[in-house]
Amino acid sequence: MFSSRIEVLTVESTDSKTMDPATGKPFKRVAARCILRADDGSVVTVGRLRVPKALVPQVAPGNFRAAFALRVPDFGDNKGDIVAELTALTPEGKPVPQVGVK
Repeated sequence: MFSSRIEVLTVESTDSKTMDPATGKPFKRVAARCILRADDGSVVTVGRLRVPKALVPQVAPGNFRAAFALRVPDFGDNKGDIVAELTALTPEGKPVPQVGVK
């Protein structure tokens, strides 16, 4: 397992083009717009993080320690690729310093 400090800015939900055979409705995709931070609080990069269905209730704007594991999806755009998948979110109590933000 790997972990990183992230700051979730927003959470976005979109409908997939793929239909859920059980419901006949599109699958929901949830992604978080995040800042990946170094341990000193400085900004490493900004991007989008896919949120697995099991973690959707936990994701909200704020500061977290995010845990990741490597896996190989058997469907979708990443089918057959080794990708990092979010496996846990632990809220961090102290505020993240706004390094480089004016």
